[in-house]
Amino acid sequence: MSNKVEIQNEIEKLKFVRQENNILHNSYWREKRELECIRSGNLEGIENCIKEPFGGKPGRLSQNSLRSEKNVAICAMAIYTRAAIDGGILPEEAFAAGDSWAILIDEAENIEEIKLYACEMARFFTKMVLDKRLITEVSTVNKLVEQCKDIIFKHMHEKITVQYIAKLLFVNPDYLSNLFHKEEGITITRYILKEKIERAKNLLMYSPYDCKSIGNYLGFSTQSHFGRVFKEYTKLTLLEYRKKYGKEVNPNWF
Repeated sequence: MSNKVEIQNEIEKLKFVRQENNILHNSYWREKRELECIRSGNLEGIENCIKEPFGGKPGRLSQNSLRSEKNVAICAMAIYTRAAIDGGILPEEAFAAGDSWAILIDEAENIEEIKLYACEMARFFTKMVLDKRLITEVSTVNKLVEQCKDIIFKHMHEKITVQYIAKLLFVNPDYLSNLFHKEEGITITRYILKEKIERAKNLLMYSPYDCKSIGNYLGFSTQSHFGRVFKEYTKLTLLEYRKKYGKEVNPNWF
């Protein structure tokens, strides 16, 4: 029997069982309201959705009950991520958040924990969009500036220059520099360094990599340059920061 026939048989079987037992799938319209709240950054609305009964049962995505709940929550993560992107979040930023939630869900040990994560995840993505909109209301963000930030995020592990970014965006480097500084109050070069140092801080806290490896990964030309810039921004040396803020590293970090 072909896979297509097997799948069709399973579909008909599930439909029959659900109809015979009057089992409804979770409401599609409730899901639509939930996604619209995320897209618009509506925290009050998402809270109402969380409190609202589903009006049915979630699909069964595995024979194992715990695995099924995890799969359902990870599916929710995928559509929440895309709703956040629709709401104005940079794709790479939204996908990184989604991946982090997926790992958290996958490591959950019981169904109640997964359900709590699902609620928190809906709030998290809604707040991402809300925070983004509040910032945008204060300053009208030029699309080129957002594209510039997205490029910086994607190429964080390389030596990034204004000329390189301008070439990717098909604009004059001076024009891009002036526009970015006007909108953000900081030069592109300083923004790149600031973001690299933020990434370095996270790696020093949570990763097993040594300082030299982190500097190389973030595209610093020399270890001394990396250390000098890091201390300028944090007032601490690399080793001092790791000693003060370093966490116990998960052995499965890689």
